[in-house]
Amino acid sequence: MDGRPPELSRLTLMCRDHEVAELTWNHNRQAVTGKTHVFDAGHAPLMSVDPYGNITRDRLSIWFKNRGIPDFRPDAVERLRAVGFPSAASLMASGFGVSLSDQYWIRPAGSISTWSDVNCFENDFSEELGKLLLPHDASSVPSLIEKIRSNADILASSPDAALNGNLPKRWTIESRQRVLVKSGRASGRFQEPFNEKIASVLCSRLLDENDYVSYELEDGGFMKWASRCKPMTDQATEFVPAYALLCSSKRPSDLGLYDFYVSTCAAHGLNVREDVEKMLVVDYLMANFDRHWNNFGVLIDSESREWLRAAPVFDTGEALWCDRELAQPFGGYTTPRAGMMRPFARRIDDQVERHCQDLSWLDPSKLKGFPEQACDILLGNPFIANEPGRIDRIKAAIDLRAMALTKHARKVCRERSFTVPDMGTASNAAAKQAERHL
Repeated sequence: MDGRPPELSRLTLMCRDHEVAELTWNHNRQAVTGKTHVFDAGHAPLMSVDPYGNITRDRLSIWFKNRGIPDFRPDAVERLRAVGFPSAASLMASGFGVSLSDQYWIRPAGSISTWSDVNCFENDFSEELGKLLLPHDASSVPSLIEKIRSNADILASSPDAALNGNLPKRWTIESRQRVLVKSGRASGRFQEPFNEKIASVLCSRLLDENDYVSYELEDGGFMKWASRCKPMTDQATEFVPAYALLCSSKRPSDLGLYDFYVSTCAAHGLNVREDVEKMLVVDYLMANFDRHWNNFGVLIDSESREWLRAAPVFDTGEALWCDRELAQPFGGYTTPRAGMMRPFARRIDDQVERHCQDLSWLDPSKLKGFPEQACDILLGNPFIANEPGRIDRIKAAIDLRAMALTKHARKVCRERSFTVPDMGTASNAAAKQAERHL
């Protein structure tokens, strides 16, 4: 390849075998430009539709960019440019733009390809791009770049360009099963994969099997830890992030973000109040500081467009104070405004108090032993295990949050009999502190 895509790519946006719209992607402007012809608005990505039902160039551009690898993912921009693409959006526009989260894809002008030809749920795909963005070691990068540059078709079938999120990650195929592999970052002590495993353990204690995505921890050696999970979608099911709901609906000024989300889902036949409670409880106990409007949402049938259910809880890696130094408090997180990294409130802890007002599904006694189990998993990471006092601080902080959650559950569910979990080494002072926590 010549190292640079053409300035313009004329494309047809597809949903399975439905022609949604014909558009032009401008690689220089990184946007949809020129005339856009809409064929099937009913099968358009929700994020591409404005609150008045219009599919616009600006909305399509936002969907394109939100769908792909973000510029702030470590090494992503540098390595994409090394293989000749200014962005993940341009890479998608130069291939089929397939994903394992939905059934949208890009059909280049003149192509006669069909969904059965290109979809990654059934067909094998190239893994070179994923390996480039999540290499086994730095020495593999030059050879991967050379291999990709010498064969442009390598990237056409890759689902890794349409894989957003800020942590390094890629798809692979193992015994015909699609598996997402996600690593950590040095700035987070490479703790994120361990946190995903801990979150899965927590969910297995509190939630039903279908309520969460289960992650396993892969130990590839020093600094090569990764979490692994199966996709929550299949070739007929689409994940719609809550951000798409926010973009495609007009929120009344007097309606808060929580009520907006719940009422929007209710308008499509979904009661998600308990699902939101489960997500907020897990986030509270994990001190998850990265729950945003792109990593929760709903699952829909891509063909009928029926809203099926709330998406399971997933993506809980940036948690358990992996970004905190020991001199900093191990408490909650606050953002400049709601909706940024906390979906419904500026303070993560406020969300439980405000929006977890049922909790009839919660049995706090199942938290007994969880802090110890979480710390046992973290001991496998020497960046954490070898820092004096960190494990003890994490355990104490989880203890405190578990006790505070139990107290809150008792307050809102007086009719139920709760057993306060025995938090082992928690002191009387810690118990009193928990009483003030929520």
